[in-house]
Amino acid sequence: MGQQVTAVLLMGFGTPYQSSDIMDFCTCMFGGHKPSEQVYESVKSHYDALNMGGISPLAHVTDDQANALQRRLDHDFPGRYEVYTGFKYIEPFIEDVADQIAADGITDVRGIALAPQYSTSTNEGYHRRAEAQFAKHPRMVYTAVRGWWSDEHLVRFWADRLAEIRETVDMPNTKVLLVSHSVKNTVIEGGDPYRDEAVNNAKAVAERAGLQDGKWSVAWQCGGPSADKWLAPDIEVAVRDFIERGEADTFVVAPLSFIADNVEVLYDIDIELKANVEKLGGTLIRLPLPNADPLLIAALEDAACGQ
Repeated sequence: MGQQVTAVLLMGFGTPYQSSDIMDFCTCMFGGHKPSEQVYESVKSHYDALNMGGISPLAHVTDDQANALQRRLDHDFPGRYEVYTGFKYIEPFIEDVADQIAADGITDVRGIALAPQYSTSTNEGYHRRAEAQFAKHPRMVYTAVRGWWSDEHLVRFWADRLAEIRETVDMPNTKVLLVSHSVKNTVIEGGDPYRDEAVNNAKAVAERAGLQDGKWSVAWQCGGPSADKWLAPDIEVAVRDFIERGEADTFVVAPLSFIADNVEVLYDIDIELKANVEKLGGTLIRLPLPNADPLLIAALEDAACGQ
């Protein structure tokens, strides 16, 4: 009798594969409702601004991550794991991939959201969709991997990136901003662990990097238009306040919520935030994302194997 194979289902938001996918992507994201022309043009303009053919590199990076994870698992546990990817808002959809796993005869599945900090408002949605689809197939056992931000390899990745620019980090006018995606305060008030995970993530990176108190700060990005309804401080507000108080004019940004190049970093931080910082007379340095770095792949392997 052959050994049991475990499927590793990597799940993410997804991204348009080409510019012509943007309308369908947005429609799916808005629950089947076609976006207004104004919203569509705004989204499209963000992708166009990246100068990458109207798309982001996220799809290619996710493929690279999945392939690298498969190679590592094959090396460490030959024949034991099979890696799949499924998305929320574009093909291949999570449900279709779940059906494919079942068709492949695999009954043991570990689901990993490609966002290391756990929230019921984000990551849990991926798991619910997967669980609901697997429930349609007999004998399927699904294990949800929730927060995996504390993996030593991932913490080390960010600390190593800070070490590479230590001279800049140590300048008295530099502030390190350890940033996570914002969520509504009502989510946290309902008992969601996300804020604690994000703050503890920042503390772990700061400690590993040897940052002194006062050298770093937690901030949030991509919040809604009303600041009092989302986690604060928003990164735009934080930067402005540091500059106006004369506490810093150089900002090193580590987007801890993200593990792959995507429009929320490449546009929101690298273009929009950078321009605003420069208008205020400051300088912004954004740390590179893990993408398919071996440390990220090692962290995913730990999540896949339950380590």
